[in-house]
Amino acid sequence: MRSFHEMLGGVVAAAVTCIAGASPAEHPSLPEIGAPLPATRTSHPFSASAYQKKPLALDERGYVELEYLVRGRASVYDRSGRGPHALAQGSYTTRILVRRPKNGRRFSGTVIVEPMNPSDDADLPIMWAESYEQFIADGDVWVGITIKPNTIAALKAFDSVRYASVTMPNPRSAPACAASEINAFSRPTTPADESGLAWDILSQIGMLLKSPASAARILSRPAQRLYMTGQSQTAGYARLYASLFGERVAGPDGKPLYDGYLYSGSPPWQVPINQCQEDLSPGDPGLITAPSGVPVLEIFTQGDMGTNIASRRPDSDSPGDRFRRWEIAGAGHVDPWEALSFANDADMARAHGRANDNADEVCSPRGTIPTDFPVRYTFDAAWRALDAWVQHGVPPQHAPPLQLVANADGLPPDRMFVVDSHGNALGGVRSPYVDVPTARWIGAKSGPFVCLFHGYKIPMSHEQLQHVYGDHAAYLGKVRASVSGLVSGKWLTSVDGAAIVREAEHAAVP
Repeated sequence: MRSFHEMLGGVVAAAVTCIAGASPAEHPSLPEIGAPLPATRTSHPFSASAYQKKPLALDERGYVELEYLVRGRASVYDRSGRGPHALAQGSYTTRILVRRPKNGRRFSGTVIVEPMNPSDDADLPIMWAESYEQFIADGDVWVGITIKPNTIAALKAFDSVRYASVTMPNPRSAPACAASEINAFSRPTTPADESGLAWDILSQIGMLLKSPASAARILSRPAQRLYMTGQSQTAGYARLYASLFGERVAGPDGKPLYDGYLYSGSPPWQVPINQCQEDLSPGDPGLITAPSGVPVLEIFTQGDMGTNIASRRPDSDSPGDRFRRWEIAGAGHVDPWEALSFANDADMARAHGRANDNADEVCSPRGTIPTDFPVRYTFDAAWRALDAWVQHGVPPQHAPPLQLVANADGLPPDRMFVVDSHGNALGGVRSPYVDVPTARWIGAKSGPFVCLFHGYKIPMSHEQLQHVYGDHAAYLGKVRASVSGLVSGKWLTSVDGAAIVREAEHAAVP
């Protein structure tokens, strides 16, 4: 009997055969875009950089931040054996947040489009949060998009005048399903709204950014490279878009509108194509990332693996299916660094009026030290790898999968992996944090689903550190050697490698 991976390889190969050489045929219509919304003492964009938990002065970095309302007509789609087909079309208005170089000559030509994560019922710019230092250094533009009705409600609660016209109404003449029948992964929404308008919104805004006349209103010149990103739920959006729309939707040059995809922590299910769609059955090929015709770099942290073993598929360098999957040893689904770029407490309270959940009350083990694993360093290397793949045709390196124990499915997160003598998982994308460790890193907790988001660490004692490293000089030498190898292997950027060495220079080891 063939193994799962052999069968999966056959499914992917068949899909490539069916679509190889197929040219995109659908050109998105251009939406309308208004003038930038003013930022005043009494009204500013939600998620504005100056109003983050840790305020970011973009002007001091040579960047500007602008917010626009975008209006258009979008279809709601259903799935079929031949791909998505439109059921109805209606109007929408969304908002985009643009962060770009003030001087157009600094613009790299790369635009990163991020549907902002709606899982907390308010827009979260997670991938910006992780890699903004690199985006700014490289002169890239970032465009965040509101893409779900629940965060539109938060925008209206935050500033009812500024966002009065923002809406994603259901275009069908009669609700396709009752509120109780809405897919759980489309919620929270209502039959009056339609989360499935997001696909055309992403296409039309992408067209806006690549079209010479319209892009001149937002950027100094049209995007030369358009990358879609996302984390967690919006990684699911990027994955479904790449799988179902990536080859079908063409830009002004007739080539695929989006030139590449990089996303992290997508859910094991596909995001519903419309909010009434029933879940795909286990084993459905639609649950595996399909060929998109352009490079796709799919990232999972160690903490994501509790639900994503079944979503594994082989890497590929086929022209129609350029695909890499990286699994990051030691990393959790969320980290404290990203939260610094979310809206501050006052703005978040205005938007949805509640505090963050305390996972320590429902997850086990309790009383642990939350993870601060710097997953951003792997993301930075991944962005460089994607750009080299798209611009120069240089494929990224292959990462071995994280090593799982037998029958890992269903085991607690701290027992799923084959580990080294320090308790850290083997395999996956490596870093000095697991190869020259000062702690054991566990990617997730046990308990309800939310616990899978929260990793933790168990620091090594002074005695353990002394036994392993002897003295600080020996530890620092090992970190430097690890960083050097990872930089030369393109698993770390030189800038991030230097930051890790500086951190190690000041570490209390032993």
